[in-house]
Amino acid sequence: MKNIKSQKIIIWLVTVAIIFLFSFADALPWWSFAIPVATIGALSNLKKWNINAFGIGFTAGFFVWFVANLYFHLSYNGIILKKMGLLLSVPTVLVLLIAGLIGGLVTGLALYTGRYAFSTANADQKLINE
Repeated sequence: MKNIKSQKIIIWLVTVAIIFLFSFADALPWWSFAIPVATIGALSNLKKWNINAFGIGFTAGFFVWFVANLYFHLSYNGIILKKMGLLLSVPTVLVLLIAGLIGGLVTGLALYTGRYAFSTANADQKLINE
């Protein structure tokens, strides 16, 4: 049980670090962190770690995007998110939640895709060998 928890924590921390590091790459598109996150998912499958890929990816992505947008909101006295809220006709808090939701979905789907992209290949190989 303790080993599974440590695996989940390791994957979560690595995913947060990847998203954070890729946020500094201005030449890359905003979704570019999804490629290394998918790679981490594939590595977790190869290591046979028993993790909930989408759940861990979603929470990591939601956390990073929500905290980053909250930081920018506080740094710029709420001007940017207030204008985004006016543009979308929603409150500022909902803009923060929507941004976190988008980041969480992209990260969760990337980790899930990386994790299960190789599992079907392994299943097909088992069928051939039988």
